[in-house]
Amino acid sequence: MSRVHAGVTIRDPRAAEMSLRPHTEPGPDVLFLTLSHHHVWFSLGAEGDLEAEAAAMDRLAELASDAAARLR
Repeated sequence: MSRVHAGVTIRDPRAAEMSLRPHTEPGPDVLFLTLSHHHVWFSLGAEGDLEAEAAAMDRLAELASDAAARLR
């Protein structure tokens, strides 16, 4: 099960605020998928089941594509 440290709603999301970047702590394989300039992100690869995290990101991509299509 996902561990959530805070509940967040992002209103008026902006593409320029989103990024994917490596992080050096706790290790070089950690990625942060940042969703907002208010420091809302997914921490990926730090620990746990990497295959499950990859599947979650695949699902997120599917949902994001669906949302974009509906907005258009």
